[in-house]
This record gives sequence, C-alpha cells and structure tokens, in this order.
Amino acid sequence: MRIDSHGANYVSSVHWAAVLDSISELKDHYEKEKEEAASMLTPADYVPCSSPGPRLLYEPVHATKADILASIPARPVVDRLVARYFHAHGVASAVLHSGKFLQEYESFWQDPAATPFTWIGLLFSIMCLATQCQQLTEDPANPDALMRVHAFRERTVHCLVLGHFTRGGPHVLETMINHCASEVFMCKDADIGLWLLLGMLVQLALSLGYHRDPRNFPNISPFTGEMRRRAWAAIMQIDLRLAGRMGLPRLLKSHQCDTSEPRNLFDSDFDETTIEIPPSRPETEITPILYNLAKNRIDGIGGMISDLIADTREHTYPEIMELDRKLQEAEGLLPPIFRWEPLSRSFMVPPQIVLYRIWLKLAVQRLIIWLHRKYLAPSYAQKRYEYSRNACLQAAIQIVEFQHLVNEEIQPTGQLHPVRWMLTPLIQTTYLLGMSVLCYYIQLARTTSNVPLDSDTNAKIHTLLRNTYPLWLRSSSVSREAREAVKHLNLILGLQGQQEKSPHVDEAADVPITPQDSAISLDQVTWDAYQGNNNILFMLKLLGSYTRG
Repeated sequence: MRIDSHGANYVSSVHWAAVLDSISELKDHYEKEKEEAASMLTPADYVPCSSPGPRLLYEPVHATKADILASIPARPVVDRLVARYFHAHGVASAVLHSGKFLQEYESFWQDPAATPFTWIGLLFSIMCLATQCQQLTEDPANPDALMRVHAFRERTVHCLVLGHFTRGGPHVLETMINHCASEVFMCKDADIGLWLLLGMLVQLALSLGYHRDPRNFPNISPFTGEMRRRAWAAIMQIDLRLAGRMGLPRLLKSHQCDTSEPRNLFDSDFDETTIEIPPSRPETEITPILYNLAKNRIDGIGGMISDLIADTREHTYPEIMELDRKLQEAEGLLPPIFRWEPLSRSFMVPPQIVLYRIWLKLAVQRLIIWLHRKYLAPSYAQKRYEYSRNACLQAAIQIVEFQHLVNEEIQPTGQLHPVRWMLTPLIQTTYLLGMSVLCYYIQLARTTSNVPLDSDTNAKIHTLLRNTYPLWLRSSSVSREAREAVKHLNLILGLQGQQEKSPHVDEAADVPITPQDSAISLDQVTWDAYQGNNNILFMLKLLGSYTRG
C-alpha cells in the first residue's frame, strides 16, 4: 500500500507495482520523486477535471430522444459499423444473437421514434466499439475517428440514463457490457472509474439473476437462457481482467454462482422459437463463442488463484501446487485450435487465432506468477520452493518474450498486422508484471549471495529488458504506467544512455493523453469516410457468417 498526502492506494502483492515496490531502491526513489512532484504543485493544479473517468459516472444528460435519433448516421454507415462489430468475434459481440439483433435492427429503421432508449443505446455502443476497431486498424491518431468514438460513447451514456438503466430491462446488460469494453479500450492505464463501472455492471447482473443458471427458472425460455449464459461468461471475464489490472480482488466469487458455460454453437443453431438448445458442436468447429469458452476455462482456475492471493489467511504450499496442477490441466484441455504453436508452424493459421493463442498463453503465464511470486523472496536454502522460483522466473521471461513477438508481428509485414486493433490496454498489465519480476530477480541476485543466476540466464534477462525499454518509451507519451516502466528500467539497468538517444521521457510525460472527457459536439462528426452503397444485403451476409456455410 502506498500512502501519501493524497491518500492511500492499495494493490495486491502480485500486482506489478507491488513487485517493484519490493525493490527497496525503487521504492525509495518513487517516494522521493512523488514528494518532489507534490511540492511543485500549486493549488490551481488540484482543480478536478470536469469528467475524469468513464462517462456513465459523470455525464450530465440534457438530450432528448429527437436529439439522439438525429445524431445517428445514415443507414449505409450504420450497416457497415454493425457488420464490423459482429465480424470482430470478441467478448462483447458474443453476448448478442445476430439473428435476433437483425430483426430488431429492421424494426428500428421502420420506426426509430418507437424504439426504446435501451435498444438505441445498444446500437450506439455497437457503433462505438466498431469505430474503435476501425480507428485502431487504420489510423489511431485520426481526429475524425476519435471524434466519432467520443460521440457514440456520449450517446450510449445518454440512452442508458434516459432508459433508467438501473432498473434493468431488455438490452441494458448487453449495452453495459459493450460500454465497459469500450471504456477499457480508451483507458491506457488502470483507472478507478473502470472499477466502479464494473461494479455497476456486476451489481446489475446479480440483481437480474444472471449468476443463477436458467435451468433453475422454468419461466426463462431456452433461447433467453442460453443468451444469459453468454452474457454471464463475458461479465466473469471482464471481472477477472479488471481485477488483475487494478491489483484488487475480483468482485464475483465462484461459490455464489451456478450458471453453466454457454454451448459451442453458431447463432444459426438456435433462435427464439427453439424448444431445446442443441448440444455443443465439437470443439474442432470454430464458432464465434469457442474462444470465450477456452478463455473461461483458464479463467475458472484464474478465479481460484485470484481468490487465494486475495485471502488474508495463510495457505499451505500443497494448496499452491494443487492449483498449479489444475492450471496445467486446464491449459492441456484447451480446444486444439487454441493451443500454442510457434509462428514458424502457424503460417496457415488465421491471424486472429494466432493472437488468441498468444492471449491464452499470456493468461497462463500471468497466473503462474500470481501463484508462485511469493516464493521468490524466502531463503534460497529452502529447496522445496525451487519449483516455484523457477516457474515464476520462466513465466516472466516468456511474458517479455511474447511482448517482443507481438510488437514485431503487428508491424506492416507481420502476421498479426491485420488484427492489431484487438490489442487492448489490458495486456499492458501482464507485460508490466513480467518486466517487474525480472527486475526484482536481478536485484535479488545482486544483493543475495545464494540466489542462482547463471551467466546465460543473466544475459538473457538483461537483453530482454534492454530490448523492451524502447517499447515502453514509445508508449510513455500516452501512458503513465509506461512512464513508470521506463523510469524503473533506467534505475535497474542504467539505461539513461538509451534514453538520451530517444525522445526524452520527461518530454514524453508532458504530451497530453487523449482526453476521455473531451466535450465533442455531435455536429462536428462527419461520416464521409463511411458512406457507400451498403444496405441490408450487407447485414444478410453478416448473418450468413454465423451459419455453417
């Protein structure tokens, strides 16, 4: 826990910031730097921002339904954005059934004024996420795209508030999931506002009974029940991701939930008239939901590990090793298409699948560190912890290696270039954790005589950290956490020389982060880049992508 004149800030012991704090010289440097920075502030510097976080927490609403409908782009534009959203096959898009949405979409265009605020909010949340995907694919710095993102985000919030989202009702939870995913994309660093927004989403889901499996309630139709399972799976994923990012306990506990995992089905396999949901397709069939199923299996063990490290009670080493065994077992049971293969053997694999494999591998390595990080500190004379120390160190090395791999492959000639938009800021927390463990281990080897660090491993770690330095430096203009990483690497490895050859960190720190709360008028938004001869046939093609072909 860090305590200063502004209050206290707590993160768990496996958070990257806590790992760095355990290096005494870094902690002393951080505290001194914080005091110096605070002494230079004037009272004017403490004036709070008008909207310092997620818009749902702060956004005043003065819009009418007519205003909101008038800000919807022309139909060809919306067709294209909706298609992009569903083709993304992400966590958010999995919570909507494409066939049902298409019916509602047609009804909306026939009579927009009769459409409830909550559905209009869902449409804006879809357009917001789709525009973010397009922005990241084409030109992240494009001001027009950024204005469109802010405009859609603002209208999503307006619709949620005007639709009385706290009462629940149709489309509210799906809109909230989309909105939360959009805020995650926009937040370059951990933001307590995201945590509070997640709390609203979780509490709303609990109040609507999503944590209980629909089989407990005969009045829930098979179709609605399956879609509730999909939504709950998405919420569980977001909860664990943000808990790890914030370094705080997850909000949902496994023993409080009995909702089954959704089935591996195409949207064309069931609809609102379905009397009984068909059994899952084999996991050799890649449906839009398959990756979420794979991720939830790793997250199932991840939730247990998260709960264990957040527990104030002591746990025995056999308990740690039992969770380690379960984690390895869960990784071994991943669908074959999502098991890691080197890129040299993945030339024929779609880039999206390759990135999914990397994400799953990073998730496993992060959980290994969560489990075993505490055993880096005890006396190295205790041989019983040797497995944990090696596992933790190798996991950190793999994380930083993957960071380099991803950075290389998202370049224009790389295998991951077409899906670079899928890299959310959440992955930065895992990279920071890997870097922090390596920094900690180097310092431990310097100050503790019996810490094993052979010359090859030492050289490998130093090379990895030196090579990761420019990656953090490049991100330091838009991320406070990246600036911290740069400063810590400077202190541990003495990389000031590299810093002088690159843009200065201090200068980068002065570059303003794109304001999340910019007051952007909807009248400023132009849609020329989206115009085209798209119509409902485009949407029918979209629906076809969810069938067997």
